[in-house]
Amino acid sequence: MKWQRNIAERRQLPTVLAYHGCNLGTAQDLVGGSLFMPSTEDYDWLGSGSYFWESDVVRAYQWAIEPRRKFSHPSVVGAAIELGNCLDLTTQSGIAAVKVAYEGFKSLNQKTGTPLPRNIDPAKDPTGDKILRRLDCAVMNYLFEIQKIAQESDSNSQPFSTVRALFPEGDELYPDAGFWEKTHVQICVREPQRILGVFRIPEWQRIELGLPDLY
Repeated sequence: MKWQRNIAERRQLPTVLAYHGCNLGTAQDLVGGSLFMPSTEDYDWLGSGSYFWESDVVRAYQWAIEPRRKFSHPSVVGAAIELGNCLDLTTQSGIAAVKVAYEGFKSLNQKTGTPLPRNIDPAKDPTGDKILRRLDCAVMNYLFEIQKIAQESDSNSQPFSTVRALFPEGDELYPDAGFWEKTHVQICVREPQRILGVFRIPEWQRIELGLPDLY
């Protein structure tokens, strides 16, 4: 599809540092050379892939220590990620691509008589952040499937290797604020080869950020 090809061609983005929250055992495996296991949950915010917080060690650690993670020793690893053909939802072209995908997904569901999934809060966590993003996940995965079909008929069409988006999340920073405590830029890596290298958080950085022992 033309709109997908044009967006992909414009979004050749550079390498960034990003951080992945996990358990200590997973962190040790990743630093030792193991591959990231992509998430395929139906509520993943940006569709299937491996998830990172761009430039934010602390937010990655906050995620790792959430009680529902049940990690015995929460940890964080850093990664150098080549964004490549990035579906960047911090741009109008990226937002437009997802909007078009939603309309196509909605039309398909109407034809098949399938109810649209919903973004919801889990019963035990009514934060208003709608952290179970089943609709968003379905729309993103639909977009990627349509892109695969487009590639079969258009050799110039390129797959999105990564997805990048800004998420306002958490409580207001102060009364009537337009800022939220857990706002972050999230990256979903769809092509593992875009992860160029993995590293431990340096001790000086851990101390500077006031984080406990990560390893």
